[in-house]
Amino acid sequence: MAESVGPSAAELALLAAVVREVARYHRLSPVDTQDFSQHVQLRFLERNYDAFARFSGRSSLRTFLTVVVTRILLDWRNALYGKWRPSTAAVRLGPDAVLLDRLVSRDGYTRQEAIATVQRMTRATAENLRDMADRLPARRRPKFVEERVLAWRAGAGFQDPIEAREERRAAHRMRLALSRAVRRLDPDERQLLALRYKLALSVSDMSVVLNVDARVLYRRLEKTIRSLRRTLSRTDGCPPESRPWS
Repeated sequence: MAESVGPSAAELALLAAVVREVARYHRLSPVDTQDFSQHVQLRFLERNYDAFARFSGRSSLRTFLTVVVTRILLDWRNALYGKWRPSTAAVRLGPDAVLLDRLVSRDGYTRQEAIATVQRMTRATAENLRDMADRLPARRRPKFVEERVLAWRAGAGFQDPIEAREERRAAHRMRLALSRAVRRLDPDERQLLALRYKLALSVSDMSVVLNVDARVLYRRLEKTIRSLRRTLSRTDGCPPESRPWS
């Protein structure tokens, strides 16, 4: 199969701009925006930027990329928070209430912002939307907290700064060794690792994406991990107790 020509610098700049616009429209925090941007770049890279090759010219490239990036955002959010589902009350009240519920409980809009947004998108009146909002149950958005904060909240003891520095150095050496080992793998093996550990896909999901039998993929993944273990076992910069997949 002939290798596809990669996107131009202008197309990559447009992609970056679209990612920022989608993140801003969906009200991602600065930290989430950075994580999502890296996720999109990795997704495009792993697929050899095939989205550009699929562009048929029936719309502007910006519009096409916005649709693609928005779909990636939905998958990314589902992977982080689980698939969002409307409340029973929202379903009973109808599509406008479901949209209100999603904006508030999933996307983080305030009540007034959600009402104004739905009013712009539908023919519903502000009075009806306020009545719907009053009848929707309060739902908390899931929040992710860094591990060090959880450890502090759990009352973790004081850590010697010298020990902490050595642990950071050991972790840095391990990351470098792992990065070198991954670069030695062939592209198919790197793709398997990216799908499994960076995108957190199950082997069955990977089989759908790659159109390969799940049992075959499982054997390939096991072989790739064994190859990484052998490489890391010969690497002085990666202590045995710090090796991944051990």
